[in-house]
Amino acid sequence: MGRKGTVDRLGPEVRDAIGRLLDGGRTLDEVLAHLEAMDVAVSRSALGRYAQRLATAGEKLKRSRTVAEALVRRYGEGAESKTARLNIELVHGAILDLFMAEGDDVDEGGKAALRGNPQGAMMLAKALEHLTKASRHDVEFIERAEKRAATKATAEAASRAADAAKQKGMSRETAEFIKAQVLGVAA
Repeated sequence: MGRKGTVDRLGPEVRDAIGRLLDGGRTLDEVLAHLEAMDVAVSRSALGRYAQRLATAGEKLKRSRTVAEALVRRYGEGAESKTARLNIELVHGAILDLFMAEGDDVDEGGKAALRGNPQGAMMLAKALEHLTKASRHDVEFIERAEKRAATKATAEAASRAADAAKQKGMSRETAEFIKAQVLGVAA
């Protein structure tokens, strides 16, 4: 891991102030003036690099939120299902980005890291295996939830049908026959 940048070595209160100013639309020169008033010395280039990293992280976060919102619209609001599907999609996207990446700066830490590196290839294969298992577990979770909901709805309908049959004076045998034929519920 590389050495921390100049701004990263500053205290959290100074970094928070920088973040607030940049989020508020302040220019680098305005942020530098504020830092100077706080008696903090940072070069313009170091501040520029930090601002770029913040912007990149912000874009990644925005992309993740967009994916999450799209998944919620596509798959519904179930909390467990939403989280599982989001994680699956994010890992899948990361793997896809790794193999679709073009350019020397991206390839440096991506596909090139796997060349001649059996452990890296094994870790990627493990990630794909876990992704497949997670997808399968998500499908199984949804199937179990749907089955529980259907069983509960059928039981409630059978109970209401039995009550309605009693109110209309039907015989028990007739009511049981109707429940069996319509709801598939045996006595």
